[in-house]
Amino acid sequence: MRHLHIIDELKTGGAQTHLITMLREAVMHYGVEHHVISLFGDGDLSREIRALGVAVHVLDLRSHLERRQFMAASRELQILISQLQPDLVEAHLTWSRLLGLFAAWRAGVPLRIAFEHGDIYLDSWKFRIAHFLAQGFAHRIVVCSQALADWANHTNGIFRSKFFVRHNCVDLARFSRNGPKAGDLKFPQGTTTFCVVGTLGRGVDKRVDVCIRALAAARAADTNAVLVICGDGAQRSSLEQLATSLGVARHVRFLGTRTDVAAVLRCCNVFCHAAAFEPFGIVAIEAMSVGLAIIVPDSGGIREVVRDAVNGLVYPALDHRALAQAMIVLANDPGLRQSLGDNGHQLAQETFSVQQYVADLYRVYGADAYQCAGATVGASA
Repeated sequence: MRHLHIIDELKTGGAQTHLITMLREAVMHYGVEHHVISLFGDGDLSREIRALGVAVHVLDLRSHLERRQFMAASRELQILISQLQPDLVEAHLTWSRLLGLFAAWRAGVPLRIAFEHGDIYLDSWKFRIAHFLAQGFAHRIVVCSQALADWANHTNGIFRSKFFVRHNCVDLARFSRNGPKAGDLKFPQGTTTFCVVGTLGRGVDKRVDVCIRALAAARAADTNAVLVICGDGAQRSSLEQLATSLGVARHVRFLGTRTDVAAVLRCCNVFCHAAAFEPFGIVAIEAMSVGLAIIVPDSGGIREVVRDAVNGLVYPALDHRALAQAMIVLANDPGLRQSLGDNGHQLAQETFSVQQYVADLYRVYGADAYQCAGATVGASA
């Protein structure tokens, strides 16, 4: 068996992290040959993928898209797919789904799977029509939450029969309580360290500004707290200016992009999430796996697994004062932090392992392949 994974680019991001996590498990335990195609050039993650023994094929289709030569881009991709002759194609992110599934269909790939990671900012009428039409080239669309399935159905008209809803997974061996801590993160005794992880881009907006405003409000209430921001992007400069204007620049640490996220999380006490709508939020369950208490908004996919005051605290989305109050509560109550962290850790162990995720995925693939081969629907799981 040969599986081909198509992704827009190999820069650090949630979809890329998810793909690498799946590949680690699949390469180790399943007898499948894997290949990865990057549509828009090489990136800093290709070395990590190649280290797994997975071949990486780098295209650069940007010039075609700039000239709106979509068929030419698809043909170039189709030629490579035909050469590789995969049994299955997985397409991650927007352009991989729109171009990759069409090219795979033309190349005659037997089984074609789309992953919808939630590019919710690409919602113009042109993209909506393209997504609606592209679903015809996918046998199955994997979504990371029911909230995302609802959004894709409502916004892009994706048929619910296409969806396979499965919450994201974590490599529990990498994101464990016991492990090294980041050597450059040390704080005075009695400091409560809150952490944010994610891109600081303008397309996918994690609303880190809400966390900075909340920290300022918490400190104004005499809470000895700091905020660690792990990630980089176009918003970093404006976020640094915001921290300065609020008088908390000394208490906000911008780390930039890190490859040791687990080690960073182990240095912190609480993970904060602020995006108004996150399809799921892999980093939230990574924080739970490490044993951190988490604070999340009352929207998006992560709400499907977080019970308020049981395995996390929930606050009204984008309300920085409510987030600040949750910060104050956890800063003043180490026992509650421990309880939330313990319950979240247990849930992660029971529910979010990559082993369970990949096993479920391959069972679905097997059932779909059986149907594609002409077997009766009733024979599938």
